[in-house]
Amino acid sequence: MKNTFSQAMAWLHTWAGLTIGWLLFVIFVGGTIACFDKELTHWMQPALHGHERSADSVDLDAAVAQLQKVSKEHPHAYYITLPGERSKSLQGGVYYDVGDPDLFNLDPATGKPVPETAGGEFFFTLHFNLHSPTWGMYIVGLAGMFMLIAIFTGIVIHKRIFKDFFTFRPKNGGQRAWLDGHNLTGVLGLPFHLMIAYTGVAIFVANYMPAGLYSAFNGDVEKFFVEASDSYERPETHQPLKSIHSLHALIADARTRLGQPVTWASVHHPDDTSATISFGGDHSKDVAWNFRQVFYDANDGRFLHVSGPMAAGYKTYTFIGGMHMAQWGGSALRWLYFVMGIAGCVMIASGMQVWVNKRAKKIAEAGSLSGYGLVQALNLGVVGGLPLASAAMVIGNRLIPADAAARANAEIAVFCAVWIAATLYAAIPAVHKRGWGQFFALNAVAFALVPLVNFATAPNSHLLATLARGDWTLAAVDLTASALALGFALLARRSFVKARQPAPERKPRRERAGGPAGGNPALADR
Repeated sequence: MKNTFSQAMAWLHTWAGLTIGWLLFVIFVGGTIACFDKELTHWMQPALHGHERSADSVDLDAAVAQLQKVSKEHPHAYYITLPGERSKSLQGGVYYDVGDPDLFNLDPATGKPVPETAGGEFFFTLHFNLHSPTWGMYIVGLAGMFMLIAIFTGIVIHKRIFKDFFTFRPKNGGQRAWLDGHNLTGVLGLPFHLMIAYTGVAIFVANYMPAGLYSAFNGDVEKFFVEASDSYERPETHQPLKSIHSLHALIADARTRLGQPVTWASVHHPDDTSATISFGGDHSKDVAWNFRQVFYDANDGRFLHVSGPMAAGYKTYTFIGGMHMAQWGGSALRWLYFVMGIAGCVMIASGMQVWVNKRAKKIAEAGSLSGYGLVQALNLGVVGGLPLASAAMVIGNRLIPADAAARANAEIAVFCAVWIAATLYAAIPAVHKRGWGQFFALNAVAFALVPLVNFATAPNSHLLATLARGDWTLAAVDLTASALALGFALLARRSFVKARQPAPERKPRRERAGGPAGGNPALADR
């Protein structure tokens, strides 16, 4: 352990950040993109573009019939999400007690299936469980706790925290620019990063520590959620249900009882006479998640129950979840989360690069095949390769034929293939030593191609068409890709110019103005 408290905190900050930094970067990138997951999914469904559709015109009974066609044995529930301001397709899903759900998207005007896409849901799932439902959720939770440790220790060791907010010297290049970037984005987003890390862990507290629920409810966790949210559930009778009552006939009554527009419907235990039909509203009106529902008997449409006030503890939980998910506050809040998410990505990436630059001499002595070289390669492969893979996946959406089998999986395959290729390229010693400029340039080209490929392949979806009809939801995807391309191009230019300049003569540590690590002796051993 280090000699002083500050040095101990600096050591803990460094290693808590480094050991989990690459994973945190993946989680942050996924979460940042997921701020607009529904909008990205809509962009990746060009068959729906250029046509206005209303949720009132949707035939829910036809959607239920479609779910019954694709359903396997013993479904747990049917879910239908109506098109809205952010999501334009009619989404349906059959969920089972065990196994993956069967999902599809329909054109709400024609009822025909929309060509499948991984869409923004891919990044949302990557963010919270790394596409590994059980183990991934625990790994992400562990990463969130490490992030909280890194944040709190970072606060302790940054004695000039407010001055660092106004300090950024990109012209200095090298270690100074990376450290300034780390400090600036860390201080700028400090309240956001604290909130997002804590709420991200708290959302799954019942999964991480289930002993209390299992003890109090004799292992029936679903009973806890029914009681806490004032939901409604009936035990199965194991008698077959002849037919599901018309959902269309109930939606007007449901709207009246809820006092708000209906945004989704579900049928629980659809093959059993215990089946219930439920309707719910959206999450955009309040910070806390809106779990208020109205329930009907699926046999005859008889009204059964409408949710009342939630228990205080569960209300707090839904407020915490709402703070993390940002479904309230409209597009302005989601843009704020998006910008703060980018700041978090920069903070993590620059922090890992600070670790490398501070050990430049040791890396030179140990060689590229050492552990130091591995850190260099992972920094470049993860930080440089993940945005590249994301852009490639979006481009692939436009180039993969609409009628291709397992089209969503093909998009994911493009993402994985590009990221693996980028990481292998970054592992070449000559590349990961001075490869940042190359990766910045590759990302600039990839993001610039997004609106260009869109223009060449989707006549109703490209920037000129969307701006002409005032469709800012779709236009924002092209404009954001163009802005990212410009940002990466500027970084690439800066890196190439810096690489051509001779290295400055390095003074002995005690002669450098400000002392070690910019005047903070606690950072000397980082």
